[in-house]
Amino acid sequence: MNIRVLAILAGLSTIGIYALQFVGARFSLTTQGELARLTSTDLTILRIIASGLFFVPFLRRRHVRAFLNLGWKRIALLTALAGAPYPFLINIGLGFTPAAHAAAILPSSVVLFSAILGLIAFKAPISRYSSISLVLISSGMALFVCYDLIFDPWALPGDLILFAVGAGFAFFSLTVRDLEIDPLAVTAGIIWCSWPLMVPMFFAMPSNLFVAAPSEILSQAIIQGVLAGAIALFLTTFAARHLGSQTASLFLVGIPITTAFLGAVALGEFPIVLEIVALGLMACGIGLPATRFVLQQYKTARR
Repeated sequence: MNIRVLAILAGLSTIGIYALQFVGARFSLTTQGELARLTSTDLTILRIIASGLFFVPFLRRRHVRAFLNLGWKRIALLTALAGAPYPFLINIGLGFTPAAHAAAILPSSVVLFSAILGLIAFKAPISRYSSISLVLISSGMALFVCYDLIFDPWALPGDLILFAVGAGFAFFSLTVRDLEIDPLAVTAGIIWCSWPLMVPMFFAMPSNLFVAAPSEILSQAIIQGVLAGAIALFLTTFAARHLGSQTASLFLVGIPITTAFLGAVALGEFPIVLEIVALGLMACGIGLPATRFVLQQYKTARR
């Protein structure tokens, strides 16, 4: 099979994985079902432990050395931005807001703040298409806030938390941008550095790990840890390597749309017109810069 076809299939698979991550976490964090639900702490512990164990067979000494050479200050910063606090805050947000909100707000806020931080840190100019993209994303976020204030005030804290998490991950992306280190080493190192945080988190925060159904614990370990925490990274890297990072980023557009559909089917979270418009604006905002790049490449190739 053609390598580009495999890369496209990898990108499409990440859409399903991330949609499943959001909907699965939302299911466990709400009162749906007959047993005690897992908490945001439980989902974070399962993700960090499961993904860390999954990475063990693939890591080599050179990966460990490269990560340790970053220095403890940089390692602490990266762990704070993309380690255990990252999924913990996402799950906190999902406890308040629908899965489709999270799937739209998180990637779009990363795009928004990446452009803003790039302008501040590197004086990188924002193109006309990027400006339109930022306006679309901001408009979508404003509509979500309007929805929260009018129909579901309980969702507003969750949306704002997820918006802030996206800003933090944008800063993480900016921090690792110029690091000459294998993404596998960074990801596994951050996860392993998060392991010691699991003990105080378990004792200090609410947990239902000992009373939740074993089937739910196992399924969430697979979804949050193995699939979203590990395999999705490989698939994303594979797609970016063979399609280009700009082209691969187009798959992000499918995450909020797929999550909204899956959330409606599995959770009964049917979006109203206001939410659909917000989702559409954010999806367009996410995909516009990449779409322009792909069209330019296509025109160049036709000449």
